Amino acid sequence: MSWVDEYVKSLFALRDSEFYVVASGLTTSGPAHMGTVMEVLIPYTISKTIRSYGRKSYFIFIADTMDSLDSIPMQLTSFTELKDFIGRPLYKVLDPYGCHSSYGYHFLDEVLELMKRFSIECDEVLTADNLYLEGWYDDYARLFFSRLDEVRDILEVTSFRKLPPNWMGVVKPICSRCGRNDSTVVTSFNEAITYECTSCGFRGSMYLEEHNWKLLWRLDWPSRQDFLGVDVEGGGVDHFTRGGSWDTAVEIHRRLFGRDPPIGFKFGFVLVDGKKMSKSKGLGSLSDIMRFVHPTVIKYFLLKHDLEENRNLRIDPKYFLSLYEEYKLVGDGRYQDVKQLRAWELSSNGIKWRTSFSDLLIYYQIYRDWGIISDLTRDYESIDELKSYVEEWVRNNLLPEEYDIQLKPSSPSTHMRDLILEFCRSINESMSDVDIHNKVYELARSRGVDPSELFKAIYLLLFSKPRGPRLGKFIKVLGVERFKVIVNKVLNTSS
Repeated sequence: MSWVDEYVKSLFALRDSEFYVVASGLTTSGPAHMGTVMEVLIPYTISKTIRSYGRKSYFIFIADTMDSLDSIPMQLTSFTELKDFIGRPLYKVLDPYGCHSSYGYHFLDEVLELMKRFSIECDEVLTADNLYLEGWYDDYARLFFSRLDEVRDILEVTSFRKLPPNWMGVVKPICSRCGRNDSTVVTSFNEAITYECTSCGFRGSMYLEEHNWKLLWRLDWPSRQDFLGVDVEGGGVDHFTRGGSWDTAVEIHRRLFGRDPPIGFKFGFVLVDGKKMSKSKGLGSLSDIMRFVHPTVIKYFLLKHDLEENRNLRIDPKYFLSLYEEYKLVGDGRYQDVKQLRAWELSSNGIKWRTSFSDLLIYYQIYRDWGIISDLTRDYESIDELKSYVEEWVRNNLLPEEYDIQLKPSSPSTHMRDLILEFCRSINESMSDVDIHNKVYELARSRGVDPSELFKAIYLLLFSKPRGPRLGKFIKVLGVERFKVIVNKVLNTSS
């Protein structure tokens, strides 16, 4: 059984209902990476599966635009003006590209565009700055200040750290002088919040109703879950480790709100070549990956693993190609693994590509004309979906050696000429690619020749190199008669 079916069935057992609110949130602090996709794909998949079992689900996405800009991602280091905004809430940081009202909203829009490309649908999108401005957090802040000793105890016990005796850090005020909310310290609360900023030295005060503050993250998360009525929410394994923010959220729900917490889930990291993805280091640029790998294949890759398992994406053309091929084989029913099949169902929406990506790479290098390729394959839908990716592979020379098939005919060794001609005479257009490929083995062995030598001779004749694409498939795509013309031309020229 797939992880998503296991999780949803356990959800029904733990919280039997006809309607579930599923939530997901992330900080819009920079360009998206594969981990960003996980933050929305996993809860969306759970929400979608709940509906497939005949129950209702409502999927909410929250952008944490009140979080402070703690660092400048590597991709944005050329925007030196961003240094002046370190520590400020994301919705108050300038958009370096100048096309949105703020930095936070620029990268929120990027996430929303990403969802469209991955066919991820949200029922509602919320931003933290608007939720604070509308007063949704006000009563929670009052509650936490009124029960400060309990809040302190919960934080110390669940985070395994001792807080200062005079700690009152329920909220993080936005400094009236420098605009930072990462370096302010609350000194008292009596309807008004008094604070001092350790960054610029300013001391000031504000009322809760001014909404120039945000709750401490470990208090923010359970608060919004409570007022949004969230039943299901998860996050990366770092939130769910012992002492993580999930432990705090659970205790806040139970001890201060007097109700059960949402049903949580945790998912593994997405690694790139074995390393954890990072916005600040620029590792795993999703925009680059998506130039070469179709979103449906990326979804399949992310969903086929167990929920808490790390996913390791290798930035290697052969690996990307193997994902394309595996995705198609699963869709064609060639793999019987339940987890892979379920991942394919969830990522493909039942749409099959009749022509493989590797075949299209060969077709495109031969013909460079999608009209001709469409007429040859009669697979207009697959070509429409995949042609831009094929072009990127060829344009950027991302082709593994065996798929780099620029024809560079050269004369074979004399002792192989007759065998190659005999091979040409033995194949015809009615044969399948498998039959053509197997004919090499059959003919070579009948003449006492190692089949690898005949393969090598044909590859050298076509490409001037000893290896190439699977020969039967290539000849079928090229056309048997066209293959014969090339061979005869080369052999006649050399003779």
